[in-house]
Formats: sequence, C-alpha cells, structure tokens
Amino acid sequence: MKKKKHNEKPLIISVVGKGGSGKTLITTLLAKSISKGYNLKMLLIDADPTHPHLSNMVNLVPEKSLEKLRTEVIDEILTKTKDFEKVAENIDFEVYNAIAENKDFSLFSIGQPEGPGCFCPSNTLLRKVIGSISKDFDIVLIDCEAGLEQINRMVIESVDILLIVSDISIRSIETANAIRKSAKKFTKYKKLGIILNRVKGNIDFILKKLKDLELPLLGEIPEDNNITKFEVTGKSIIDISENSKSYLALNKLTDIILNPKFLKS
Repeated sequence: MKKKKHNEKPLIISVVGKGGSGKTLITTLLAKSISKGYNLKMLLIDADPTHPHLSNMVNLVPEKSLEKLRTEVIDEILTKTKDFEKVAENIDFEVYNAIAENKDFSLFSIGQPEGPGCFCPSNTLLRKVIGSISKDFDIVLIDCEAGLEQINRMVIESVDILLIVSDISIRSIETANAIRKSAKKFTKYKKLGIILNRVKGNIDFILKKLKDLELPLLGEIPEDNNITKFEVTGKSIIDISENSKSYLALNKLTDIILNPKFLKS
C-alpha cells in the first residue's frame, strides 16, 4: 500500500478521557494505523504518570523516563556533581537520548514519580519538552492522564486535535463534556471530537446525550473479542490483526483526522 503524507508539521494530537475509557488502546490503534498508512515521522508520548501502559501496548520501552531525568538533574545540582549551567546545557540532549525508537515510531514517557507527591513538576517539564521536541516530528500523539489535570495545567496547551475517548456510559459522556469546557479555556486546540469505544447494543440514548451537549462524534469503535484476548494474555495491542474490527474502524477515523480539510472544517 502506498503511504500517504500530511502537509501539517508538526501535527499534535492528544487523546484524553475518563479513566478506563480506553485512551491508551485508542492511542495504540491510531499509532498502528498512522504507521501503516502514512509516511510520517511520529512521536508517541506516554503522558500518564499514574498508569503508563502505552509502552507495553506498543512494545517499545524507553530506558529512561522524564521523571527519572528530572530526579537525576535535581540530584546532580544538589550534590554539585555538575554545576547548574552544565546541567541546563545538557538537558535537551538527555531528553533526546531518552526517546526510544523502532522502524514505525518513537516513544517518550513521563514515567511515574519514585515517591509520593504531586505530579506538577513533571507536568510542567513535560509541557516544555513537548514544545521543544515536537518540531522534529511530523506528528506527535499524546496519551494523556485521565481526567482534567493535564488540560487544566496547560500541559497540552499547544495541541491541534483533541480526541476525547468515551465508553457508552452517561458518566463518561459527562466527563467528556467537562474536558471540552476545560479545553476551551486552557488549550489552543483547532479541532475536537468524541470517539465512542467498546460500542455494543443500542446506544441511541448515548447518541442523544452527545447531540444535546453538542459534542461532535467522530466515530465508534466496536467491542472487539480480539482486543479482549490480547489484554487477557498480555500481548502488545500494536500486534493486533489489521482485520480486527476495532482496527478497521479506527483506520477509517485516521483518514478523517489526518485529512488537512479536517482542521479547516
């Protein structure tokens, strides 16, 4: 298959939603679809400090996370093994070294804090890292922390497309609406859409709720037994068959999202 190109550079896509809605799954399927169908240099960012599962789902694990880099920098300054100016000069180099790569995409992870406390320092640093390294890629795909935290803290301020993943529950739709409201205040997104995940049965009530809230529906990803089997056995979702119904549904969405007209519509 001849790969397509996208003329926006860089295009930053953030995947957000309620915890358990399937954000990381959608991010993984989207990464697979883009890598298979488009000739793009892609960076995945696992921005979830509480449940950083993206690395395992795409079978690409960085040797070092952003949180690990941050603690190392603090230690170097406090122990005076390196002076502050030297550390500041090297931090971009260290960030690039922490990016894992394969033939399809690269991956950078925020990582989990080693001790208790707020994720604020890592989130603040992540915002700066996104601004610094995104220019070296055609597309940046960010798997965000659940809920509103990274939106309210402007971690993904510069996002182009905001994909809100929701399951087929009213609570998840209400969370999606809250995310949309916060995103209007704290990000500069150009386009926003809802992806309904694990769809089965009659969802007319959910569709009516979306319409009442004026939340734009991008598409529906059906419940997929193949996904369930992969999750139960611990296999990397990136290896799911291209004939899987969840992948086929997501693949159609990819062409919509990456069409240059999408941002202008």
